[in-house]
Amino acid sequence: MTPDEIRFAADGMLQSLATWLRLLGYDCLAGKELFGRQLLEQAAAENRVFLTRNSHLADNLPHQLLERCQIAIVASERLPDQLREVVTRFSLHTDEYVFTRCTECNVPLRRVDRAEALGQVPPHVAESETGFWRCPQCGKTFWRGSHVRDSLQRLERWLADGNEPPHARFGL
Repeated sequence: MTPDEIRFAADGMLQSLATWLRLLGYDCLAGKELFGRQLLEQAAAENRVFLTRNSHLADNLPHQLLERCQIAIVASERLPDQLREVVTRFSLHTDEYVFTRCTECNVPLRRVDRAEALGQVPPHVAESETGFWRCPQCGKTFWRGSHVRDSLQRLERWLADGNEPPHARFGL
């Protein structure tokens, strides 16, 4: 599924997973101020898949609300396994949309030209990089530096089948 076909909401237990889904380009509602019934109601209203590790939701929330939501219980305890579980369960694209969304604000990034990025990035970055993106909500500027390379390598390891060596999915 592409980011246009699915959106998520992650409860408090899965904040790190939400960040990595955003890194993959997927809209994932999450945050310290969003939790419990409020988050579940918003997920239902916005047709989002509600990601949780809480297998006892039915004990604490009204059935009418639970019936309006698509709820996915994430069984894995570790972040790499959680990400692999969600990517596999929903057949998410893992290479086409990476770094297209702000990992903090959950807003799609917009491309900005080099002149617009000057003054927003360190001088050595302004001299060496050619591609820049900005979050229209928080104003943070992004570029494809070593942090992107490191994140892509981590993703490649995490998403690789445990029985086979990772392949160069991200062109590294």
